Amino acid sequence: MKLSDLVDFNPRRPLEKGIFAPFIEMADLPEGGRDITRIGHREFSGGGSKFSNGDILFARITPCLENGKTVRVSGLPDSSVGHGSTEFIVMAAKDKGHDTDFVYYLTRLPEFRAFAKGRMEGTSGRQRVSWQALADFEFPDIDIKTRKSIAEVLSSLDNRIASNCLVNRTLEDIARTLYKDWFVDFGPVRTKASGLNSRCITAEILSRFPASIDDGGTPRGWIAGKLGDIAESRNKVVMPADVSPETPYIGLEHLPRRCIALSNWDSASIVASNKSRFSKGEILFGKLRPYFHKVGIAPIDGICSTDILVLAPRAKEWDAFVMMCVASDEFVAYTDQTSNGTKMPRTSWDALSRYSIALPDEAVVNAFNEVVRPMLTTIQANVLENKSLATIRDLLLPKLISGELRVNEADSIVGGAV
Repeated sequence: MKLSDLVDFNPRRPLEKGIFAPFIEMADLPEGGRDITRIGHREFSGGGSKFSNGDILFARITPCLENGKTVRVSGLPDSSVGHGSTEFIVMAAKDKGHDTDFVYYLTRLPEFRAFAKGRMEGTSGRQRVSWQALADFEFPDIDIKTRKSIAEVLSSLDNRIASNCLVNRTLEDIARTLYKDWFVDFGPVRTKASGLNSRCITAEILSRFPASIDDGGTPRGWIAGKLGDIAESRNKVVMPADVSPETPYIGLEHLPRRCIALSNWDSASIVASNKSRFSKGEILFGKLRPYFHKVGIAPIDGICSTDILVLAPRAKEWDAFVMMCVASDEFVAYTDQTSNGTKMPRTSWDALSRYSIALPDEAVVNAFNEVVRPMLTTIQANVLENKSLATIRDLLLPKLISGELRVNEADSIVGGAV
């Protein structure tokens, strides 16, 4: 069979010029993941790609193609049409009821990725593949029932991954909300000062907060301090020759925007210059163009780009506080305002360390840790589980397409994983 037997390329999707509609940009596509992390809204100019739920977005330009940026569109309002980058090839299954997911997994097949890469054209650094070239990709003739069964087995793994990601986003939202309420807006202090009870925190935790704010705008008894009082930079330079090729490597491109769950990394085998070492649980902060809000907690030991700052609390009791402080919108706005450079602004630990914060007393810090630290632990555990599930999926995919592995055999393997 050829891909064109199952797929309509760049299908017609009516969208009126000038209206605001869901928009997906290249940066929103995860590397190696099925689901889109963020959908924005933008005025439709009349150009670019157009798509509906169930369509496949395939990044056709280097290095996005090689990095595995391909998703199945979901999350658009019912019957709506979205638009996005001109560098997407849109694929729609001719039989949406049976082949939508199967087509997606075909585009994840290593042989398909190699086929697409081998047909890229253009100047170095701007090479692209055409949809006409992809249409000729051949794969084994698989009957429609088996195609659907293959997709269902693989989708069960991606569904579990999506569920873990949803849990992570929810936990992160809760942690962000708590940090802002407790340490930016001083919500519990104001509640206590008003003599009211809080439905957001327990009476025991509320009792740890002071009952008033001093003339300087700081909760009474708290200290006006700097981030450098409770956190430090741990960037340690490491040379490529001193690192095992299997060591995880995180570059700026692996850090998602406004998401503390760091789920993508490469290996040190691709590294050719000096990097920084980091340990599990330390904080990675993208210092180049900090307005991209690339900051998260390391789920593993490894090395990272020197454009990433490695941060950690000076004492264990401050770990949740420091993590949510440097991930906050207020802190990232500060780093953007204090960065140096026009086209490629950078911040530094020297600038970050001077960020002003109200330092709470030990009782409040411990309360925040008691609530938020388990959330951060769960986020890291879900990241590692997703890595394992994705590895199983990627091992099963070519075996199922080639017929080397039967669907019922793969289903037994997946059943033990999810």
